[in-house]
Amino acid sequence: MFIYEVPCKVIFGEGVSAQVGELSKSLNAKNVLVVYDKGVKSAGIVDPILQSLKNFNLNVNVFDNVMPNPTVEIVNEAVAFAKNLSIDLIVAIGGGSSMDSAKAINIMLTNEGTIEKYEGLDTLECETLPLIAIPTTSGTASEVTTFSIITDTKAHKKMIIGGKYVGATIALADPNLTLKLPPSITAATGMDAMTHAIEAYLSPVASPLTDVNAIKALDFIYNNLEECVKNGENSKARGDVMLGSILAGFAFSSAYLGLAHGIAHPLGAHFNIAHGTANAIVLPYVVEFNGETVPEKVCDIGKAMGLDNKNISVDYVVTKIKELNKKIGIPTLSEIGITKSDFDLIAKATLQEASLHTNPRKTEYDDVINILEKAF
Repeated sequence: MFIYEVPCKVIFGEGVSAQVGELSKSLNAKNVLVVYDKGVKSAGIVDPILQSLKNFNLNVNVFDNVMPNPTVEIVNEAVAFAKNLSIDLIVAIGGGSSMDSAKAINIMLTNEGTIEKYEGLDTLECETLPLIAIPTTSGTASEVTTFSIITDTKAHKKMIIGGKYVGATIALADPNLTLKLPPSITAATGMDAMTHAIEAYLSPVASPLTDVNAIKALDFIYNNLEECVKNGENSKARGDVMLGSILAGFAFSSAYLGLAHGIAHPLGAHFNIAHGTANAIVLPYVVEFNGETVPEKVCDIGKAMGLDNKNISVDYVVTKIKELNKKIGIPTLSEIGITKSDFDLIAKATLQEASLHTNPRKTEYDDVINILEKAF
């Protein structure tokens, strides 16, 4: 037995973001809250979307103070701004931080209490407002998942809020919005998506439906990400990586994640390391670690990446992931400012992460330390 659920409608294609006004009107919206960060605005992505909304005579309200690794405080600030505006639709524009922020804001506009109250799965008491998600990166897949990741700065942890009513209503996936994404962000978000696909495939609760999506996602991402980093205007490669990210989102929504995310979350919560970068840094060493338990599945990953079948082995797959990291400029832990004196804190926090429950190999403190040493 398994359960598989795709939470939202996906509209994919070059230029589809221009449909946001028409779609919002079809959802009977009048007062729209648009959530994004200032970087997306300065990139010139936001204005056409706002104009599309205004073309359909919608009242547009903007919250543009989204930050990387969004916090409880940011969510509270947005809710205080929006709570008396009679909001009936939310539009999120940006990467995972904008999506996660918009989902959390949506929860708090329709549910009582604090956002901390809803940590966990299927905790919401009331249905949320319609939400249109417009991704500008190809990585988190937050536009198609029922999860919001919010940093609790007091507890120094990332809260996972997921399940019914959390996800978007419609995902408008427009590859054109990623064409000018800087190489470093392209690399980090792309490796985030690759981590999603790998961890979903290795998960002990994976199913045939999640496997199909994870395997195809790996094909799209591994074989196009380097091109996207080095030639960002390649619309075909950009579209393929965005598709890969969405498919990986379909996979991990039901199969969940593993140890790489278990380490990445403390790196973000305690050191504000970008989530995709954190995943990318530790991914090859986590695959190596899990390969001792599920070597045949790691070899399947290599086949999905298109590697030479004659050479397929856990070591070969790990080597190719390391090579991709190097080609696209992923740093080491030491290069992003982590010191060995931080390892104890990271390892202890990792062992508290929920994603370890769906890692294929039981993980101990020393295992995490060993992975951090290799990633250093």
